[in-house]
Amino acid sequence: MSELRERQTASANSAADRENSNSTAQLNGQNNGEDGEKKKSNKPANTAFKQQRLPAWQPILTAGTVLPAFFIIGIIFVPLGALFLVTSNNVQEKEIDYTSCTYTNATTNETLTCTDLFDSQPNMGITCRCAVTFELETAMEGQVYMLYKLTNYYQNHRRYVNSRDDLQLLGEAASQTGVSTDCKPYERKDVENDDNSTSAIPIAPCGAIANSIFNDTFNITFLEDGNMDEPVQLDGSGIAWNSDKTTKFGNPPSFDGTTNPPNWLTSIQNVTNGYQNEDFIVWMRTAALPTFRKLHRKVVIQEGTVFDKGLPKGNYSLTIDYSYPVHMFDGTKSIILTTTSWLGGKNNFLGIAYIVTGSLCILFGAVFLLIHIKHGHRGNNLEASSTSELE
Repeated sequence: MSELRERQTASANSAADRENSNSTAQLNGQNNGEDGEKKKSNKPANTAFKQQRLPAWQPILTAGTVLPAFFIIGIIFVPLGALFLVTSNNVQEKEIDYTSCTYTNATTNETLTCTDLFDSQPNMGITCRCAVTFELETAMEGQVYMLYKLTNYYQNHRRYVNSRDDLQLLGEAASQTGVSTDCKPYERKDVENDDNSTSAIPIAPCGAIANSIFNDTFNITFLEDGNMDEPVQLDGSGIAWNSDKTTKFGNPPSFDGTTNPPNWLTSIQNVTNGYQNEDFIVWMRTAALPTFRKLHRKVVIQEGTVFDKGLPKGNYSLTIDYSYPVHMFDGTKSIILTTTSWLGGKNNFLGIAYIVTGSLCILFGAVFLLIHIKHGHRGNNLEASSTSELE
Protein backbone atom coordinates (compact mmCIF):
# COMPACT_ATOMS: atom_id res chain seq x y z
CA MET A 1 0.00 0.00 0.00
CA SER A 2 2.83 2.42 0.82
CA GLU A 3 4.39 1.86 -2.61
CA LEU A 4 1.09 2.65 -4.34
CA ARG A 5 0.69 5.83 -2.34
CA GLU A 6 4.23 6.90 -3.26
CA ARG A 7 3.44 6.31 -6.97
CA GLN A 8 0.24 8.38 -6.73
CA THR A 9 2.14 11.21 -5.01
CA ALA A 10 4.88 11.15 -7.65
CA SER A 11 2.34 11.29 -10.50
CA ALA A 12 0.54 14.23 -8.86
CA ASN A 13 3.85 16.10 -8.47
CA SER A 14 4.78 15.51 -12.13
CA ALA A 15 1.37 16.84 -13.25
CA ALA A 16 1.88 19.98 -11.19
CA ASP A 17 5.36 20.46 -12.68
CA ARG A 18 3.92 20.24 -16.21
CA GLU A 19 1.28 22.88 -15.40
CA ASN A 20 3.98 25.20 -14.03
CA SER A 21 6.17 24.74 -17.11
CA ASN A 22 3.23 25.50 -19.42
CA SER A 23 2.41 28.69 -17.48
CA THR A 24 6.05 29.78 -17.66
CA ALA A 25 6.13 29.14 -21.42
CA GLN A 26 2.99 31.27 -21.93
CA LEU A 27 4.50 34.14 -19.92
CA ASN A 28 7.74 33.91 -21.86
CA GLY A 29 5.77 33.97 -25.10
CA GLN A 30 4.00 37.16 -24.08
CA ASN A 31 7.25 38.81 -22.98
CA ASN A 32 9.02 37.91 -26.18
CA GLY A 33 6.17 38.96 -28.46
CA GLU A 34 7.68 42.33 -29.14
CA ASP A 35 11.10 40.77 -29.81
CA GLY A 36 9.51 38.33 -32.29
CA GLU A 37 8.16 41.18 -34.35
CA LYS A 38 11.62 42.64 -34.60
CA LYS A 39 13.44 39.32 -35.21
CA LYS A 40 12.12 36.84 -37.79
CA SER A 41 11.71 33.28 -36.42
CA ASN A 42 12.36 30.01 -38.25
CA LYS A 43 9.85 28.24 -36.07
CA PRO A 44 7.18 26.38 -38.15
CA ALA A 45 3.68 27.76 -38.08
CA ASN A 46 1.51 26.73 -35.18
CA THR A 47 -0.71 24.38 -37.18
CA ALA A 48 -1.72 20.82 -36.49
CA PHE A 49 0.11 19.60 -39.60
CA LYS A 50 3.43 21.40 -39.08
CA GLN A 51 3.45 20.79 -35.33
CA GLN A 52 2.53 17.11 -35.83
CA ARG A 53 -0.67 17.27 -33.84
CA LEU A 54 -2.85 15.55 -36.42
CA PRO A 55 -5.06 12.77 -35.06
CA ALA A 56 -3.48 9.35 -35.51
CA TRP A 57 -4.52 5.75 -35.09
CA GLN A 58 -2.27 2.92 -34.01
CA PRO A 59 -3.51 -0.64 -33.74
CA ILE A 60 -3.11 -2.34 -30.39
CA LEU A 61 -1.71 -5.80 -31.09
CA THR A 62 -3.26 -8.25 -28.68
CA ALA A 63 -3.59 -12.00 -28.71
CA GLY A 64 -7.22 -11.61 -29.76
CA THR A 65 -6.23 -9.81 -32.98
CA VAL A 66 -2.86 -11.32 -33.88
CA LEU A 67 -3.62 -15.02 -33.46
CA PRO A 68 -6.71 -15.05 -35.73
CA ALA A 69 -4.73 -13.13 -38.38
CA PHE A 70 -2.03 -15.82 -38.42
CA PHE A 71 -4.56 -18.62 -38.78
CA ILE A 72 -6.64 -16.80 -41.43
CA ILE A 73 -3.56 -16.11 -43.58
CA GLY A 74 -2.45 -19.72 -43.25
CA ILE A 75 -5.89 -21.12 -44.09
CA ILE A 76 -6.09 -18.93 -47.21
CA PHE A 77 -2.52 -19.30 -48.44
CA VAL A 78 -2.12 -23.08 -48.20
CA PRO A 79 -5.09 -23.95 -50.50
CA LEU A 80 -4.11 -21.17 -52.90
CA GLY A 81 -0.55 -22.51 -53.05
CA ALA A 82 -1.82 -26.03 -53.70
CA LEU A 83 -4.04 -24.67 -56.52
CA PHE A 84 -1.12 -22.77 -58.08
CA LEU A 85 1.14 -25.82 -57.80
CA VAL A 86 -1.39 -28.18 -59.42
CA THR A 87 -2.03 -25.63 -62.20
CA SER A 88 1.70 -25.28 -62.87
CA ASN A 89 2.21 -29.05 -62.92
CA ASN A 90 -0.55 -29.39 -65.53
CA VAL A 91 1.49 -27.26 -67.93
CA GLN A 92 3.35 -29.53 -70.35
CA GLU A 93 6.93 -28.68 -71.19
CA LYS A 94 9.64 -30.33 -73.28
CA GLU A 95 13.22 -29.03 -73.28
CA ILE A 96 15.71 -30.07 -75.99
CA ASP A 97 19.36 -29.14 -75.44
CA TYR A 98 21.25 -28.77 -78.71
CA THR A 99 24.51 -27.14 -77.54
CA SER A 100 26.57 -30.09 -78.78
CA CYS A 101 24.41 -30.91 -81.76
CA THR A 102 26.17 -33.24 -84.23
CA TYR A 103 26.44 -33.11 -88.00
CA THR A 104 28.05 -35.27 -90.68
CA ASN A 105 30.97 -33.85 -92.63
CA ALA A 106 30.12 -34.31 -96.29
CA THR A 107 33.79 -34.64 -97.25
CA THR A 108 35.10 -37.06 -94.64
CA ASN A 109 31.77 -38.58 -93.47
CA GLU A 110 32.89 -37.89 -89.91
CA THR A 111 30.32 -37.12 -87.22
CA LEU A 112 31.32 -33.89 -85.51
CA THR A 113 29.70 -31.41 -83.17
CA CYS A 114 28.91 -27.89 -84.23
CA THR A 115 31.14 -26.63 -81.43
CA ASP A 116 34.07 -28.41 -83.13
CA LEU A 117 33.23 -26.63 -86.36
CA PHE A 118 33.24 -23.21 -84.69
CA ASP A 119 36.54 -24.01 -82.95
CA SER A 120 38.14 -24.92 -86.26
CA GLN A 121 36.66 -21.88 -88.06
CA PRO A 122 36.43 -19.09 -85.48
CA ASN A 123 35.36 -16.46 -88.00
CA MET A 124 31.76 -15.30 -87.74
CA GLY A 125 29.24 -16.00 -90.48
CA ILE A 126 29.41 -19.79 -90.70
CA THR A 127 26.38 -22.00 -90.18
CA CYS A 128 26.29 -25.59 -88.98
CA ARG A 129 23.18 -27.57 -89.91
CA CYS A 130 22.39 -30.37 -87.48
CA ALA A 131 19.38 -32.31 -86.24
CA VAL A 132 18.14 -33.63 -82.90
CA THR A 133 15.36 -36.17 -82.43
CA PHE A 134 13.06 -36.12 -79.43
CA GLU A 135 9.85 -37.75 -78.27
CA LEU A 136 6.67 -36.32 -76.82
CA GLU A 137 5.31 -38.95 -74.46
CA THR A 138 1.96 -37.16 -74.19
CA ALA A 139 0.19 -34.89 -76.63
CA MET A 140 0.44 -31.12 -76.14
CA GLU A 141 -3.06 -29.82 -76.66
CA GLY A 142 -3.97 -26.19 -77.17
CA GLN A 143 -1.61 -23.40 -78.09
CA VAL A 144 2.02 -24.57 -78.02
CA TYR A 145 4.87 -22.07 -77.78
CA MET A 146 8.50 -22.47 -78.80
CA LEU A 147 11.11 -20.65 -76.72
CA TYR A 148 14.88 -20.62 -76.82
CA LYS A 149 16.87 -20.81 -73.61
CA LEU A 150 20.41 -19.55 -72.99
CA THR A 151 22.50 -20.13 -69.88
CA ASN A 152 25.52 -18.33 -68.44
CA TYR A 153 24.66 -15.34 -70.63
CA TYR A 154 24.80 -12.07 -68.68
CA GLN A 155 22.51 -9.71 -70.56
CA ASN A 156 22.18 -7.74 -67.31
CA HIS A 157 25.76 -6.46 -67.44
CA ARG A 158 25.67 -2.67 -67.00
CA ARG A 159 27.64 -1.79 -70.13
CA TYR A 160 25.73 -4.33 -72.20
CA VAL A 161 22.33 -3.02 -71.07
CA ASN A 162 23.32 0.59 -71.87
CA SER A 163 24.83 -0.28 -75.26
CA ARG A 164 21.92 0.93 -77.43
CA ASP A 165 20.44 4.11 -78.88
CA ASP A 166 16.74 4.32 -78.07
CA LEU A 167 16.18 7.34 -80.33
CA GLN A 168 17.71 5.45 -83.23
CA LEU A 169 15.51 2.43 -82.54
CA LEU A 170 12.47 4.69 -82.34
CA GLY A 171 13.15 5.75 -85.94
CA GLU A 172 14.30 9.32 -85.38
CA ALA A 173 15.95 10.37 -88.63
CA ALA A 174 18.77 12.41 -87.09
CA SER A 175 19.77 9.53 -84.77
CA GLN A 176 20.40 7.11 -87.63
CA THR A 177 23.71 8.80 -88.43
CA GLY A 178 24.18 10.81 -85.22
CA VAL A 179 24.64 7.68 -83.12
CA SER A 180 24.82 7.83 -79.32
CA THR A 181 28.23 7.27 -77.72
CA ASP A 182 26.60 4.65 -75.45
CA CYS A 183 26.93 2.26 -78.38
CA LYS A 184 30.75 2.22 -78.31
CA PRO A 185 32.60 0.19 -79.54
CA TYR A 186 29.72 -0.67 -81.89
CA GLU A 187 29.02 2.94 -82.80
CA ARG A 188 30.74 3.08 -86.18
CA LYS A 189 32.36 0.58 -88.51
CA ASP A 190 35.14 1.06 -91.03
CA VAL A 191 33.81 0.39 -94.54
CA GLU A 192 36.03 0.17 -97.59
CA ASN A 193 35.28 2.64 -100.38
CA ASP A 194 35.69 2.15 -104.11
CA ASP A 195 39.09 3.84 -104.01
CA ASN A 196 40.32 1.36 -101.34
CA SER A 197 40.08 4.00 -98.62
CA THR A 198 38.00 3.41 -95.50
CA SER A 199 35.29 5.49 -93.89
CA ALA A 200 33.76 5.20 -90.42
CA ILE A 201 30.07 4.65 -91.15
CA PRO A 202 27.40 4.76 -88.38
CA ILE A 203 26.02 1.35 -87.46
CA ALA A 204 22.28 0.75 -87.51
CA PRO A 205 21.20 -0.67 -85.14
CA CYS A 206 24.18 0.25 -83.00
CA GLY A 207 25.31 -1.25 -79.71
CA ALA A 208 26.35 -4.59 -78.25
CA ILE A 209 22.79 -5.87 -77.75
CA ALA A 210 21.88 -5.57 -81.43
CA ASN A 211 25.28 -6.86 -82.56
CA SER A 212 24.85 -10.08 -80.52
CA ILE A 213 21.29 -10.92 -81.64
CA PHE A 214 20.36 -14.59 -81.44
CA ASN A 215 20.20 -15.94 -85.00
CA ASP A 216 19.73 -19.72 -84.85
CA THR A 217 16.78 -20.94 -86.94
CA PHE A 218 14.69 -24.08 -86.46
CA ASN A 219 12.38 -26.50 -88.25
CA ILE A 220 10.34 -29.24 -86.56
CA THR A 221 9.14 -32.37 -88.33
CA PHE A 222 6.69 -34.91 -86.96
CA LEU A 223 7.92 -38.44 -87.71
CA GLU A 224 4.73 -40.40 -88.27
CA ASP A 225 4.53 -44.17 -88.61
CA GLY A 226 5.18 -45.36 -92.13
CA ASN A 227 7.95 -42.77 -92.68
CA MET A 228 5.44 -40.03 -93.48
CA ASP A 229 7.05 -36.85 -92.22
CA GLU A 230 4.80 -33.89 -91.42
CA PRO A 231 6.42 -30.45 -91.02
CA VAL A 232 5.19 -28.40 -88.08
CA GLN A 233 4.18 -24.89 -89.08
CA LEU A 234 5.64 -22.16 -86.89
CA ASP A 235 4.39 -18.59 -86.64
CA GLY A 236 6.70 -15.71 -85.68
CA SER A 237 4.06 -12.99 -85.36
CA GLY A 238 2.68 -11.77 -82.06
CA ILE A 239 5.74 -12.79 -80.03
CA ALA A 240 6.79 -9.27 -78.98
CA TRP A 241 5.07 -6.97 -76.51
CA ASN A 242 2.59 -4.59 -78.12
CA SER A 243 3.94 -1.72 -76.03
CA ASP A 244 7.41 -2.32 -77.47
CA LYS A 245 6.18 -2.45 -81.06
CA THR A 246 4.10 0.71 -80.81
CA THR A 247 6.12 2.97 -78.50
CA LYS A 248 9.77 1.86 -78.53
CA PHE A 249 10.54 0.74 -82.08
CA GLY A 250 9.86 2.45 -85.38
CA ASN A 251 11.47 2.74 -88.79
CA PRO A 252 13.04 5.96 -90.09
CA PRO A 253 12.23 7.37 -93.54
CA SER A 254 15.55 5.99 -94.80
CA PHE A 255 18.54 3.95 -93.63
CA ASP A 256 20.91 5.71 -96.03
CA GLY A 257 24.31 6.51 -94.59
CA THR A 258 24.36 3.53 -92.20
CA THR A 259 25.90 0.08 -92.24
CA ASN A 260 25.19 -3.27 -90.59
CA PRO A 261 26.64 -4.36 -87.20
CA PRO A 262 29.90 -6.38 -87.39
CA ASN A 263 28.22 -9.73 -86.62
CA TRP A 264 25.34 -9.22 -89.06
CA LEU A 265 25.48 -10.62 -92.58
CA THR A 266 22.92 -8.14 -93.90
CA SER A 267 21.79 -4.59 -93.23
CA ILE A 268 18.71 -3.65 -91.22
CA GLN A 269 16.90 -2.43 -94.33
CA ASN A 270 16.97 -5.99 -95.70
CA VAL A 271 15.44 -7.41 -92.51
CA THR A 272 11.68 -7.93 -92.55
CA ASN A 273 9.98 -4.90 -90.92
CA GLY A 274 13.34 -3.32 -90.06
CA TYR A 275 13.49 -2.16 -86.43
CA GLN A 276 9.97 -3.54 -85.93
CA ASN A 277 11.05 -7.10 -86.64
CA GLU A 278 9.62 -9.07 -83.73
CA ASP A 279 12.62 -11.38 -83.27
CA PHE A 280 14.77 -8.27 -82.99
CA ILE A 281 12.38 -6.60 -80.51
CA VAL A 282 12.27 -9.73 -78.32
CA TRP A 283 16.08 -9.87 -78.19
CA MET A 284 16.43 -6.17 -77.39
CA ARG A 285 14.39 -6.64 -74.18
CA THR A 286 17.34 -7.73 -72.03
CA ALA A 287 16.97 -10.45 -69.41
CA ALA A 288 17.60 -9.89 -65.70
CA LEU A 289 19.24 -13.26 -64.98
CA PRO A 290 22.05 -15.20 -66.69
CA THR A 291 19.69 -18.10 -67.46
CA PHE A 292 16.71 -16.89 -69.47
CA ARG A 293 14.10 -17.84 -72.00
CA LYS A 294 12.71 -15.81 -74.86
CA LEU A 295 9.63 -16.49 -76.94
CA HIS A 296 10.58 -17.49 -80.49
CA ARG A 297 7.63 -19.04 -82.30
CA LYS A 298 4.07 -20.31 -81.90
CA VAL A 299 2.92 -23.66 -83.28
CA VAL A 300 0.15 -23.18 -85.83
CA ILE A 301 -2.96 -25.30 -85.20
CA GLN A 302 -3.97 -26.82 -88.57
CA GLU A 303 -7.51 -28.06 -88.93
CA GLY A 304 -7.91 -31.41 -90.66
CA THR A 305 -4.35 -32.54 -89.91
CA VAL A 306 -2.60 -34.30 -87.05
CA PHE A 307 -1.92 -30.84 -85.62
CA ASP A 308 -5.59 -29.87 -85.25
CA LYS A 309 -5.35 -29.87 -81.44
CA GLY A 310 -1.67 -29.01 -81.00
CA LEU A 311 1.26 -31.43 -81.09
CA PRO A 312 0.41 -35.14 -80.97
CA LYS A 313 2.55 -37.55 -79.03
CA GLY A 314 5.29 -39.31 -80.95
CA ASN A 315 8.76 -38.75 -82.37
CA TYR A 316 9.96 -35.46 -83.81
CA SER A 317 13.05 -34.14 -85.52
CA LEU A 318 14.41 -30.68 -84.74
CA THR A 319 16.60 -29.29 -87.53
CA ILE A 320 18.83 -26.39 -86.51
CA ASP A 321 20.80 -23.90 -88.54
CA TYR A 322 23.41 -23.45 -85.83
CA SER A 323 24.92 -19.96 -86.18
CA TYR A 324 25.19 -18.77 -82.57
CA PRO A 325 28.14 -20.27 -80.65
CA VAL A 326 27.94 -20.22 -76.84
CA HIS A 327 30.52 -22.81 -75.77
CA MET A 328 33.35 -20.25 -75.53
CA PHE A 329 31.74 -18.78 -72.40
CA ASP A 330 30.50 -22.17 -71.08
CA GLY A 331 26.92 -21.42 -72.09
CA THR A 332 24.25 -23.82 -73.29
CA LYS A 333 21.35 -23.55 -75.74
CA SER A 334 17.98 -25.26 -75.63
CA ILE A 335 14.63 -25.20 -77.35
CA ILE A 336 11.54 -25.45 -75.14
CA LEU A 337 8.08 -26.49 -76.28
CA THR A 338 5.45 -25.57 -73.74
CA THR A 339 1.77 -25.00 -73.19
CA THR A 340 0.30 -22.40 -70.84
CA SER A 341 -2.46 -22.09 -68.26
CA TRP A 342 -4.52 -19.26 -66.78
CA LEU A 343 -1.55 -18.70 -64.45
CA GLY A 344 1.00 -18.50 -67.29
CA GLY A 345 3.86 -20.88 -68.02
CA LYS A 346 5.29 -23.64 -65.87
CA ASN A 347 6.58 -22.14 -62.62
CA ASN A 348 6.34 -24.01 -59.32
CA PHE A 349 7.88 -21.21 -57.26
CA LEU A 350 4.64 -19.27 -56.70
CA GLY A 351 2.74 -22.31 -55.42
CA ILE A 352 5.60 -23.43 -53.17
CA ALA A 353 5.99 -19.89 -51.79
CA TYR A 354 2.29 -19.70 -50.88
CA ILE A 355 2.32 -23.13 -49.23
CA VAL A 356 5.47 -22.37 -47.22
CA THR A 357 4.18 -18.95 -46.12
CA GLY A 358 0.79 -20.33 -45.12
CA SER A 359 2.33 -23.26 -43.26
CA LEU A 360 4.67 -20.95 -41.34
CA CYS A 361 1.74 -18.71 -40.38
CA ILE A 362 -0.21 -21.69 -39.02
CA LEU A 363 2.88 -22.98 -37.19
CA PHE A 364 3.66 -19.61 -35.58
CA GLY A 365 -0.01 -19.14 -34.76
CA ALA A 366 -0.08 -22.47 -32.95
CA VAL A 367 3.12 -21.66 -31.04
CA PHE A 368 1.83 -18.23 -29.98
CA LEU A 369 -1.50 -19.74 -28.99
CA LEU A 370 0.22 -22.23 -26.69
CA ILE A 371 2.31 -19.45 -25.17
CA HIS A 372 -0.83 -17.38 -24.64
CA ILE A 373 -2.70 -20.25 -22.99
CA LYS A 374 0.20 -21.00 -20.71
CA HIS A 375 1.38 -17.50 -19.81
CA GLY A 376 -1.30 -15.12 -21.04
CA HIS A 377 -3.20 -14.86 -17.69
CA ARG A 378 -0.17 -13.77 -15.68
CA GLY A 379 -0.66 -10.11 -16.61
CA ASN A 380 -4.35 -10.23 -15.68
CA ASN A 381 -3.49 -11.66 -12.24
CA LEU A 382 -1.02 -8.80 -11.59
CA GLU A 383 -3.66 -6.19 -12.50
CA ALA A 384 -6.22 -7.86 -10.28
CA SER A 385 -3.82 -7.91 -7.30
CA SER A 386 -2.97 -4.21 -7.78
CA THR A 387 -6.65 -3.27 -7.83
CA SER A 388 -7.34 -5.20 -4.68
CA GLU A 389 -4.48 -3.46 -2.90
CA LEU A 390 -5.87 -0.06 -3.85
CA GLU A 391 -9.26 -0.98 -2.44
